[in-house]
Amino acid sequence: MSSPEEIQKIRLQYFLDFAKDRKNCKILDIGCQSGDLCHELTLIGHKAYGVDVVEELITEANRRFPENNFKCADCEKGLPFENNFFDIVWAGDIIEHIHFTDVFVNEMNRVLRIGGFFVLSTPMHNKLKNVIISLYRFEKHFDPEFPHLRFYTLNSLKSVLEKRGFHIEGVKYIGRIKPLANSIFVISRKREDKMVMSQHRF
Repeated sequence: MSSPEEIQKIRLQYFLDFAKDRKNCKILDIGCQSGDLCHELTLIGHKAYGVDVVEELITEANRRFPENNFKCADCEKGLPFENNFFDIVWAGDIIEHIHFTDVFVNEMNRVLRIGGFFVLSTPMHNKLKNVIISLYRFEKHFDPEFPHLRFYTLNSLKSVLEKRGFHIEGVKYIGRIKPLANSIFVISRKREDKMVMSQHRF
């Protein structure tokens, strides 16, 4: 079984491999922490930006990598960037922590140019895995104090993205065999400017 550290290493390598296939992009790292990924993106020729909700992390990132652009921001409240600004947005294991998925994905659409990529990873769920979780790990998996707020199957994630102007172009599975994978790595592309609020918002 892959450890959380191994899963994180794999998903970051997947993203770096994706970025290496492209040239001179403006890339946003959502949840950039202390800025290491942005620094690596700069080394391979991209212009990297990072946001995080933790002000201390942004201070540290700016100290370590002053050549990059780091800002303290909450993507559910709006990002401090113009419309259609980025070529690529990366959100590694972020979407499952988001209260309002519609606001988050709408904001990704807003800051990406048409044809730009929204690349993300998130823990994977499906019917088989959910049955196993229900039988053996329900209380631990759905611990109300654990920071994961949302639980995605590939189909539910596809629905959320396509409703807001994205099309999934590639999927990779991380950890274990495919039906029981720990996480999914998803490459989606913005096809149109489109913002849709959830019908369940009250």
